[in-house]
Amino acid sequence: MITDNQLINKFEEFFLNKPSIIVKAPGRVNLIGEHTDYNEGFVLPIAIDKCTTILASKREDKKVRLFDLKYGEGDEFNLDSIEYVEINRWSNYQRGIAKVLIDEGYRIGGIDAVIYGEVPESAGLSSSASVEIATLLSFKELYGINIQPLEIIKLAKRAENEFVGVECGIMDQYASLLSRKGYALFIDCRTLDYSNVRVSLPGFSFLVCNSMVKRELANSAYNERRKECSEALKFLQTYLPKINALRDVTTDDIKKYGSYLPPTLIKRVMHVVSENERVIKAVVELEHRKTITFGELMNQSHQSLKELYQVSSEELDFLVETGKSVDGVFGARLTGAGFGGCVLFLLKESSMKPLKDKIFKDYMNKTGLTPQFYEVTPSRGAFSENNIS
Repeated sequence: MITDNQLINKFEEFFLNKPSIIVKAPGRVNLIGEHTDYNEGFVLPIAIDKCTTILASKREDKKVRLFDLKYGEGDEFNLDSIEYVEINRWSNYQRGIAKVLIDEGYRIGGIDAVIYGEVPESAGLSSSASVEIATLLSFKELYGINIQPLEIIKLAKRAENEFVGVECGIMDQYASLLSRKGYALFIDCRTLDYSNVRVSLPGFSFLVCNSMVKRELANSAYNERRKECSEALKFLQTYLPKINALRDVTTDDIKKYGSYLPPTLIKRVMHVVSENERVIKAVVELEHRKTITFGELMNQSHQSLKELYQVSSEELDFLVETGKSVDGVFGARLTGAGFGGCVLFLLKESSMKPLKDKIFKDYMNKTGLTPQFYEVTPSRGAFSENNIS
C-alpha cells in the first residue's frame, strides 16, 4: 500500500514539479445482477475500498505524459494525434478518455500524471472503469470542464467501447462514480435512474476471493454472450414486437415462445429474466435486513450463471461449493463477467477465518493457484482533492 505522500514524492521525482490534484476512483463488486446491464435490466453493485489514484498537473502544451507505478512504465502522446497502441496498452484508457472528451468538444490540454492502481486486474472488479473515471475527473478538475455525472459515465463507457474495444455495459462506471459509503446502487440500466440501498447486515460481511484465473474481457466469450442476447431478442420480437430488450421479456413469455428459440438462446433469455427478478427481490431483502434470503438469491444467481448463461468455470464452481460447505456462509456467487475472476461470499464475521483457511488449503491442492482475499464494504465513489500540501 502506497500513501498519498509517497505518491507525491514519486510525482516530483518523475516530473520535477508538484501535482495539482489527487483523484481517486474505486473498483466495484456486483452483489447481484450479472449480464443484465447490457440487456437494459437491473444491477446492484457496491464500490469497494480499492482505488485507482491519479496525481496530475496541467501542462502548457498538448502533451500527455504518464507514468504507471503498477507497470513501472511511462508513456506519452499528443492530444492532436491520439491513436490506439499495442505497446504500453495500459495507456489506451487515458488515450480513449482524452479522445472522447475532444470529440465531444471539451477543451482540454496536456497533463503530467502518475497512476497507481490497486484494483486487481482481470478479476471482475472493474479496474478499467476505475481508471477511466479517475482519468476523466483529472481532466475535468484541471481544465474546469463543466460536465455532469451522467455525461462522465457515458463518456467513460464510450471510451472503453469504442477506443479500447471492450463491449462493457454502463454499471461499472456508474458504481465507480456515484456510490455512497454504506450503500449499494440499484441501477435501472434502461432509464439510467438509480437509488441508494442501505447495506446494513450486522454481524455479517462480504468477502471476495480472487480465483487468480485471469480473463481478457475483450477477447473472451463476453462479446459472444452479448451477440447471443441480440440474436435471442430478434427471435422473440417476431412474436413480441413491442419488446426492445431482453429486460422486457417475462416468465410467461418464455413459457409461450421459448420453444421457438434455439436451445442455447433460450438459456440466455431464462438467465436474464430470472436474474432481473432476483435483483428486484434482493433490494427488498436488503431493505428489510433479511440476510439469509439475500444469500439464497446469491446462490440462485450463481447456479443460473453456471447452467443457463454458462460463464462460470471449474475453479469458480469449486470456490462456491467450498464456501457453501463452511458454517456461517449464506451466499456465494461469481461476480463480474465470469470465465475466471472472483467469487463473492456473504458470511458471518465469525466464519471469515475458517472460510479463508479452508479455501486456501483446498483450492491450492486442487489448482496449484494461490487465491487472494479482499474483505469489502460498501465504499464511497470517486472524488478529487485539490489542496495538496
